[in-house]
Amino acid sequence: MSAAYAVIGWPLGHTLSPVMHQAALDELGLDAAYTALPTPPGSETDRFEAVRAGALAGLNVTIPHKLAAYRAMDRLTPAAQRTGAVNTVIRDGPRLLGDNTDPYGFSEALRQFGNFDPAGASVVVLGAGGAARAAVLALLDTGARRILIANRTPARAHQLVQDLQPHSDIPIDACALTDARLPRHLAAAQLLVNTTSVGMSGGPAPGESPVPPDRLHPNLFVYDIVYRPAVTPLLAAAQDCGAPTLGGLEMLVMQGAASLQQWTGRPAPARTMLAAARAALNADPS
Repeated sequence: MSAAYAVIGWPLGHTLSPVMHQAALDELGLDAAYTALPTPPGSETDRFEAVRAGALAGLNVTIPHKLAAYRAMDRLTPAAQRTGAVNTVIRDGPRLLGDNTDPYGFSEALRQFGNFDPAGASVVVLGAGGAARAAVLALLDTGARRILIANRTPARAHQLVQDLQPHSDIPIDACALTDARLPRHLAAAQLLVNTTSVGMSGGPAPGESPVPPDRLHPNLFVYDIVYRPAVTPLLAAAQDCGAPTLGGLEMLVMQGAASLQQWTGRPAPARTMLAAARAALNADPS
Protein backbone atom coordinates (compact mmCIF):
# COMPACT_ATOMS: atom_id res chain seq x y z
CA MET A 1 0.00 0.00 0.00
CA SER A 2 1.39 3.36 -1.02
CA ALA A 3 2.23 5.75 1.85
CA ALA A 4 0.71 9.23 1.73
CA TYR A 5 2.43 12.35 3.02
CA ALA A 6 1.19 15.92 2.76
CA VAL A 7 1.59 19.56 3.70
CA ILE A 8 -1.34 21.55 5.09
CA GLY A 9 -1.81 25.30 5.23
CA TRP A 10 -4.20 28.07 4.21
CA PRO A 11 -3.67 29.30 1.65
CA LEU A 12 -0.95 27.05 0.29
CA GLY A 13 -0.29 28.93 -2.93
CA HIS A 14 2.76 27.81 -4.90
CA THR A 15 4.19 25.48 -2.27
CA LEU A 16 7.42 23.73 -3.25
CA SER A 17 7.03 20.97 -0.67
CA PRO A 18 5.35 18.39 -2.96
CA VAL A 19 7.93 18.62 -5.73
CA MET A 20 10.97 18.44 -3.44
CA HIS A 21 9.58 15.68 -1.20
CA GLN A 22 8.38 13.59 -4.14
CA ALA A 23 11.82 13.82 -5.72
CA ALA A 24 13.33 12.50 -2.50
CA LEU A 25 10.78 9.70 -2.09
CA ASP A 26 11.37 8.60 -5.66
CA GLU A 27 15.14 8.58 -5.25
CA LEU A 28 14.79 6.52 -2.08
CA GLY A 29 12.69 4.02 -4.04
CA LEU A 30 9.74 4.32 -1.68
CA ASP A 31 6.17 3.61 -2.76
CA ALA A 32 4.87 6.94 -1.50
CA ALA A 33 3.22 10.13 -2.67
CA TYR A 34 3.44 13.66 -1.22
CA THR A 35 0.65 16.14 -1.91
CA ALA A 36 -0.54 19.61 -0.91
CA LEU A 37 -3.79 19.71 1.07
CA PRO A 38 -5.22 23.23 1.37
CA THR A 39 -6.83 23.26 4.81
CA PRO A 40 -9.05 26.12 5.98
CA PRO A 41 -8.80 27.12 9.65
CA GLY A 42 -11.06 24.93 11.73
CA SER A 43 -10.57 21.79 9.66
CA GLU A 44 -6.94 21.08 10.53
CA THR A 45 -7.87 18.63 13.32
CA ASP A 46 -9.20 16.21 10.70
CA ARG A 47 -5.74 16.19 9.07
CA PHE A 48 -4.02 15.38 12.36
CA GLU A 49 -6.46 12.56 13.05
CA ALA A 50 -5.77 11.18 9.56
CA VAL A 51 -2.16 10.72 10.65
CA ARG A 52 -3.24 9.03 13.87
CA ALA A 53 -5.47 6.66 11.88
CA GLY A 54 -2.71 5.87 9.40
CA ALA A 55 -4.46 7.42 6.39
CA LEU A 56 -1.52 9.84 6.24
CA ALA A 57 1.97 8.61 7.07
CA GLY A 58 3.23 12.07 8.00
CA LEU A 59 2.33 15.71 7.75
CA ASN A 60 4.07 19.03 7.28
CA VAL A 61 2.28 22.02 8.77
CA THR A 62 2.56 25.62 7.69
CA ILE A 63 0.76 28.92 8.36
CA PRO A 64 -1.73 29.27 10.04
CA HIS A 65 -1.84 25.79 11.64
CA LYS A 66 1.47 25.51 13.50
CA LEU A 67 0.01 26.53 16.86
CA ALA A 68 -3.04 24.30 16.44
CA ALA A 69 -0.71 21.40 15.66
CA TYR A 70 1.32 22.20 18.77
CA ARG A 71 -1.81 21.96 20.90
CA ALA A 72 -3.12 18.79 19.22
CA MET A 73 -0.04 16.59 19.72
CA ASP A 74 0.28 13.83 22.31
CA ARG A 75 4.01 14.43 22.63
CA LEU A 76 6.39 17.19 21.57
CA THR A 77 10.09 17.14 20.75
CA PRO A 78 12.34 19.59 22.61
CA ALA A 79 12.54 21.69 19.42
CA ALA A 80 8.77 21.97 19.26
CA GLN A 81 8.56 22.82 22.95
CA ARG A 82 11.13 25.60 22.61
CA THR A 83 9.59 27.14 19.51
CA GLY A 84 6.00 26.77 20.69
CA ALA A 85 4.97 25.53 17.25
CA VAL A 86 4.83 22.29 15.24
CA ASN A 87 5.69 22.00 11.55
CA THR A 88 6.05 18.19 11.41
CA VAL A 89 3.54 15.57 12.58
CA ILE A 90 4.93 12.08 13.09
CA ARG A 91 2.85 8.95 13.75
CA ASP A 92 4.17 7.17 16.82
CA GLY A 93 1.93 4.12 17.14
CA PRO A 94 -1.45 5.43 18.27
CA ARG A 95 0.05 8.75 19.32
CA LEU A 96 1.06 11.91 17.49
CA LEU A 97 4.53 13.33 17.94
CA GLY A 98 5.05 16.98 17.02
CA ASP A 99 8.39 18.41 15.95
CA ASN A 100 9.67 21.71 14.65
CA THR A 101 12.49 21.30 12.13
CA ASP A 102 12.91 25.02 11.40
CA PRO A 103 15.84 25.64 13.80
CA TYR A 104 17.66 22.62 12.34
CA GLY A 105 16.87 23.73 8.79
CA PHE A 106 18.13 27.23 9.52
CA SER A 107 21.45 26.02 10.96
CA GLU A 108 22.11 23.24 8.48
CA ALA A 109 21.43 25.45 5.46
CA LEU A 110 23.80 28.06 6.83
CA ARG A 111 26.48 25.46 7.52
CA GLN A 112 26.15 23.23 4.46
CA PHE A 113 25.26 25.73 1.76
CA GLY A 114 26.51 29.00 3.21
CA ASN A 115 29.73 27.56 4.66
CA PHE A 116 29.21 29.91 7.60
CA ASP A 117 29.62 29.01 11.27
CA PRO A 118 27.82 31.50 13.54
CA ALA A 119 29.81 30.45 16.60
CA GLY A 120 31.29 33.61 18.12
CA ALA A 121 29.47 35.87 15.65
CA SER A 122 27.64 39.09 16.35
CA VAL A 123 24.23 38.71 14.68
CA VAL A 124 21.36 41.01 13.71
CA VAL A 125 18.00 39.30 13.16
CA LEU A 126 15.26 41.25 11.37
CA GLY A 127 11.73 40.29 12.42
CA ALA A 128 10.18 38.90 15.58
CA GLY A 129 7.67 36.26 14.43
CA GLY A 130 7.85 32.48 14.43
CA ALA A 131 10.66 32.35 11.87
CA ALA A 132 12.72 34.78 13.94
CA ARG A 133 12.17 32.65 17.05
CA ALA A 134 13.43 29.56 15.21
CA ALA A 135 16.44 31.48 13.90
CA VAL A 136 17.38 32.89 17.30
CA LEU A 137 17.06 29.48 18.94
CA ALA A 138 19.33 28.00 16.28
CA LEU A 139 21.85 30.81 16.79
CA LEU A 140 21.83 30.28 20.55
CA ASP A 141 22.47 26.56 20.03
CA THR A 142 25.38 27.23 17.67
CA GLY A 143 27.05 29.68 20.04
CA ALA A 144 26.58 33.13 18.56
CA ARG A 145 28.34 35.79 20.63
CA ARG A 146 25.44 38.25 20.79
CA ILE A 147 22.12 38.75 19.02
CA LEU A 148 20.12 41.88 18.26
CA ILE A 149 16.49 41.43 17.19
CA ALA A 150 15.19 44.40 15.17
CA ASN A 151 11.51 44.61 14.31
CA ARG A 152 9.05 47.11 12.89
CA THR A 153 7.07 46.79 16.13
CA PRO A 154 9.72 46.86 18.89
CA ALA A 155 7.36 45.47 21.55
CA ARG A 156 7.29 42.13 19.72
CA ALA A 157 11.08 42.05 19.58
CA HIS A 158 11.32 42.80 23.30
CA GLN A 159 8.78 40.05 24.02
CA LEU A 160 10.89 37.56 22.08
CA VAL A 161 13.93 38.58 24.12
CA GLN A 162 11.95 38.08 27.34
CA ASP A 163 10.91 34.62 26.17
CA LEU A 164 14.38 33.43 25.18
CA GLN A 165 16.93 35.29 27.30
CA PRO A 166 16.22 33.40 30.56
CA HIS A 167 17.33 30.18 28.85
CA SER A 168 20.70 31.42 27.57
CA ASP A 169 23.82 33.24 28.75
CA ILE A 170 24.28 34.74 25.27
CA PRO A 171 23.17 38.39 25.36
CA ILE A 172 20.04 39.14 23.32
CA ASP A 173 18.80 42.68 22.75
CA ALA A 174 15.90 44.23 20.84
CA CYS A 175 15.18 47.45 19.00
CA ALA A 176 13.00 48.99 16.30
CA LEU A 177 14.05 48.80 12.66
CA THR A 178 14.27 52.60 12.79
CA ASP A 179 16.46 52.67 15.92
CA ALA A 180 19.51 54.89 15.55
CA ARG A 181 21.67 52.11 17.05
CA LEU A 182 20.93 49.64 14.26
CA PRO A 183 23.53 50.98 11.76
CA ARG A 184 26.23 50.66 14.41
CA HIS A 185 25.21 47.09 15.20
CA LEU A 186 25.18 46.19 11.51
CA ALA A 187 28.64 47.67 11.04
CA ALA A 188 29.98 45.41 13.82
CA ALA A 189 27.97 42.30 12.86
CA GLN A 190 29.22 39.24 10.98
CA LEU A 191 25.74 37.86 10.19
CA LEU A 192 22.47 39.51 9.16
CA VAL A 193 19.32 37.35 9.04
CA ASN A 194 16.09 38.56 7.47
CA THR A 195 12.96 36.74 8.65
CA THR A 196 10.51 39.46 7.57
CA SER A 197 8.38 39.36 4.41
CA VAL A 198 10.04 42.50 3.00
CA GLY A 199 11.30 41.68 -0.50
CA MET A 200 9.06 38.62 -0.91
CA SER A 201 7.13 38.15 -4.16
CA GLY A 202 3.47 38.72 -3.41
CA GLY A 203 4.26 40.33 -0.05
CA PRO A 204 3.54 43.87 1.09
CA ALA A 205 6.90 45.26 -0.09
CA PRO A 206 8.25 43.02 -2.88
CA GLY A 207 10.66 45.59 -4.32
CA GLU A 208 12.16 46.76 -1.05
CA SER A 209 15.01 45.79 1.25
CA PRO A 210 14.44 45.65 5.04
CA VAL A 211 17.65 47.66 5.55
CA PRO A 212 19.21 50.33 3.34
CA PRO A 213 21.93 48.95 1.03
CA ASP A 214 24.53 51.38 2.40
CA ARG A 215 24.38 49.61 5.78
CA LEU A 216 25.73 46.37 4.29
CA HIS A 217 29.45 45.57 4.05
CA PRO A 218 31.70 42.81 2.66
CA ASN A 219 32.34 41.30 6.10
CA LEU A 220 28.63 40.75 6.73
CA PHE A 221 27.11 37.40 5.74
CA VAL A 222 23.53 38.13 4.59
CA TYR A 223 20.98 35.33 5.05
CA ASP A 224 17.48 36.03 3.75
CA ILE A 225 15.03 33.23 4.50
CA VAL A 226 12.66 34.53 1.81
CA TYR A 227 12.93 32.23 -1.23
CA ARG A 228 10.54 33.92 -3.70
CA PRO A 229 12.31 35.50 -5.52
CA ALA A 230 15.56 33.54 -5.37
CA VAL A 231 17.47 36.84 -5.21
CA THR A 232 15.61 39.37 -3.06
CA PRO A 233 16.42 43.09 -3.10
CA LEU A 234 18.38 42.55 0.13
CA LEU A 235 20.47 39.76 -1.40
CA ALA A 236 21.04 41.76 -4.58
CA ALA A 237 22.31 44.73 -2.55
CA ALA A 238 24.55 42.44 -0.49
CA GLN A 239 26.03 40.87 -3.62
CA ASP A 240 26.64 44.34 -5.07
CA CYS A 241 28.78 45.28 -2.08
CA GLY A 242 30.71 41.99 -2.11
CA ALA A 243 28.99 40.37 0.89
CA PRO A 244 28.46 36.58 0.93
CA THR A 245 24.79 35.58 0.78
CA LEU A 246 22.32 32.74 1.23
CA GLY A 247 18.64 32.65 0.25
CA GLY A 248 15.77 30.85 1.92
CA LEU A 249 15.39 27.91 -0.44
CA GLU A 250 18.15 25.95 1.27
CA MET A 251 16.49 26.37 4.67
CA LEU A 252 13.18 25.19 3.22
CA VAL A 253 14.90 22.10 1.85
CA MET A 254 16.83 21.28 5.02
CA GLN A 255 13.82 21.56 7.31
CA GLY A 256 11.90 19.37 4.86
CA ALA A 257 14.72 16.84 4.72
CA ALA A 258 14.62 16.56 8.51
CA SER A 259 10.88 15.85 8.38
CA LEU A 260 11.31 13.21 5.71
CA GLN A 261 14.03 11.42 7.65
CA GLN A 262 11.82 11.23 10.73
CA TRP A 263 8.92 9.76 8.74
CA THR A 264 10.91 7.20 6.78
CA GLY A 265 13.90 6.48 8.99
CA ARG A 266 16.09 7.02 5.91
CA PRO A 267 18.61 9.84 5.33
CA ALA A 268 16.93 12.34 3.00
CA PRO A 269 18.74 13.24 -0.27
CA ALA A 270 18.85 16.96 0.43
CA ARG A 271 20.67 17.94 -2.75
CA THR A 272 18.10 16.11 -4.88
CA MET A 273 15.39 17.99 -2.99
CA LEU A 274 17.19 21.29 -3.57
CA ALA A 275 17.59 20.64 -7.30
CA ALA A 276 13.88 19.81 -7.63
CA ALA A 277 12.81 22.85 -5.61
CA ARG A 278 15.13 25.15 -7.54
CA ALA A 279 13.84 23.88 -10.89
CA ALA A 280 10.23 24.43 -9.78
CA LEU A 281 11.07 27.91 -8.46
CA ASN A 282 12.78 28.86 -11.70
CA ALA A 283 9.78 27.60 -13.69
CA ASP A 284 7.34 29.62 -11.57
CA PRO A 285 9.11 32.42 -9.66
CA SER A 286 5.88 34.27 -8.80
